[in-house]
Amino acid sequence: MDNIFSALVPSAQAAARESIAETLAKFGEGALRYAAINGVRIHVLEPRQRYSETSPALRRLRIDVDAWPSPPAGLFVVEERCVFLRSLSPMTVSHEFGHALDACLGSGVYFSGFSPEIRAAFSNARSFITPYAATGLDEYFAESTRAYVGGCNDPASAWPEATRERLRKCDAAMFEIIEQIFERFATT
Repeated sequence: MDNIFSALVPSAQAAARESIAETLAKFGEGALRYAAINGVRIHVLEPRQRYSETSPALRRLRIDVDAWPSPPAGLFVVEERCVFLRSLSPMTVSHEFGHALDACLGSGVYFSGFSPEIRAAFSNARSFITPYAATGLDEYFAESTRAYVGGCNDPASAWPEATRERLRKCDAAMFEIIEQIFERFATT
């Protein structure tokens, strides 16, 4: 597992690596191996470092997420298959890693954007695991994945706790989809 983690997080200070490893362990070895094989990398920003300083794609596209009214705590850049983290909270790490898995499943584009099953589950959902999950297919996938792995909540968040049991109760269709994906990870 150390080799897989080293491939995912090639450089970070020891405390950051330990924090990320603790969160990512919840995804299981199969999901981590799948992400590593598909080229996912995780980069921790230094204090006051801007996303565009570390991401060639953001720099090239002139996307200044640091100038947004509420800059993100983490960001996944699909083109680079890289998770950029300003925060090491389990909520941020697991959510962004959910985006990474989504992009790997879609071979470089978000699987959630073209999966008929996920699109149907999203369209038919009567409730969502968090309010953010209702904002788009990619966020639906990332938040559902975060809930499925469990234990990745932020006590300061106003959102309800995202847990596997709560996902099963409020969105059985998406629970089943995520469960099948993780079963596939376990056998690869």
